[in-house]
Amino acid sequence: MSSPAPAVHWAPAAPVVTEYRVGLCAWQDKSMLADGHFYPQKTMTAEDRLWWYAQFFDNVEVNASFYAPLSADNAVRWVKRTPPGFLFHVKAYALLTGHHLDAGRLPPELAPMLPAGARPNARGQIDNGAFPAEARAWALHAFRDPLQVLGDAGKLGYVLFQMAPWVRYGQEVLDYLAGLPAALPGCTVAVEFRDVSWLPRHADETLAFLARHGLTYVSVDAPRTPAMIPSTMALTSPVAVLRLHGRNAKGFMRQLRGEAPSVAEKYGYLYGEDELAEIVARARGLDGRARRVYLELNNNVEDAPAINGGQLKELLGLDTPDRAEVEARWRRRRAEARTARRDAAAAPDRPESAC
Repeated sequence: MSSPAPAVHWAPAAPVVTEYRVGLCAWQDKSMLADGHFYPQKTMTAEDRLWWYAQFFDNVEVNASFYAPLSADNAVRWVKRTPPGFLFHVKAYALLTGHHLDAGRLPPELAPMLPAGARPNARGQIDNGAFPAEARAWALHAFRDPLQVLGDAGKLGYVLFQMAPWVRYGQEVLDYLAGLPAALPGCTVAVEFRDVSWLPRHADETLAFLARHGLTYVSVDAPRTPAMIPSTMALTSPVAVLRLHGRNAKGFMRQLRGEAPSVAEKYGYLYGEDELAEIVARARGLDGRARRVYLELNNNVEDAPAINGGQLKELLGLDTPDRAEVEARWRRRRAEARTARRDAAAAPDRPESAC
């Protein structure tokens, strides 16, 4: 079955060579760590996990920044721990995407900005609308330093604004999105919509708006339900992003009914080979048009995203490393680190120099 043609609202002056990159939407997902076997052992340092991940994939989404503003110190560590050319995509803080904030995770800078009557709801969340404009301005400002660290090192991919499911098409939101490129200069700002008022109801207007303002449309692959954005592949900037949420309709419907399924219950799904082939064909529709196409796996349950990520790389003709060779290098690396620590501990103290 042939894939529908992508909706192209941006095009280069001449055909380009399209680069494809495959990555995961988290490298420390709880289900993967607890029940998966992608990592060679359960107990690994954060540094070792990132090293291991970077042997198999050359880019990753940072999900933790959705829950708390990313720190520049973490960005510095990630730059040092990954090879040249590795890219981090940073998910925007929940306050900036219309989501409600967990009262227990509220940064100390934001608490004084809340009106006196603001209280958490039954789920312990503070309504996004309770925060004044100065709170969003603070969050955007706090965002810039870590993004600059990654950008200066050549390791920043895109900044993901995954809008809350209740954020609907309207002038106020359009004005806000239009200001993001100026607020985050030099960044590729990617926008994912989750309400049908954007697509399909205002598809042409939405995509033309994104292209006009230099914003990247995030295409999605998700269950076919009436309340879900359709899986439209579109290009509104030199970069295309396709996020694969799995096709677990049961989990998605639980959330739509107002329940609170876990990440694994909502997104858990292992794509079949035919499904992946169809997805690759959809992405290939941008050959010669997009300068880069990202395919990011968000079907988080156990090893499903890593398994499907490897399959996508093979279908796209990308290099796939041999796991046994990677594990041998990892064990040598650990042994060398142990030897270095032992030698440092055994070294005699240096005498203090005389005055």
